[in-house]
Amino acid sequence: MWTNKYDPVMTCQPLGLPRQGTPACIVHTDNDIIFFYRMYGDYGGGNSEFRIIPTDDRKHDPNTARQATYYGYTVGKWEGDTLVLDSISFVDSTWLGRGGLFHSGDMRIVEKLARTGNDILYEVTVYDPESFLEPYVMTPRTLRLGGNGLIPERANCEVYEEGNHTTQMRH
Repeated sequence: MWTNKYDPVMTCQPLGLPRQGTPACIVHTDNDIIFFYRMYGDYGGGNSEFRIIPTDDRKHDPNTARQATYYGYTVGKWEGDTLVLDSISFVDSTWLGRGGLFHSGDMRIVEKLARTGNDILYEVTVYDPESFLEPYVMTPRTLRLGGNGLIPERANCEVYEEGNHTTQMRH
């Protein structure tokens, strides 16, 4: 109860990864990929954001990794037809989702994107031994290509507290 009172979204912070949601537009060049995100990625707050990610199979640079950000420090590589993005160096003030789903500053996120025709399978795994007993695997999403980029998807709803309902109604 009252968790959204303490939600970082209420203090106008960026949502961060993976809460920002799936990208609305993806631009790919020979050595980079750019993700553009819509405002209100988790349908509750946030800003329009973007990430520019090198995809030239480089490793994390220890000097850059010291600078924690909302969207982390990401490098990418191709494993066959799958793009694998590895992100580290996150601020610990964001939540992974509503309801107090917090993480530590040592969180690591691995995103995988595999295209089949006009569909892109988007998978996210969160590694944070300080906060979770095992990796947190998010429900895979399918992004569809349309005439002007990715077709907007409806809000994602994951039921993880079924039967434990609370409200904020005054008595």
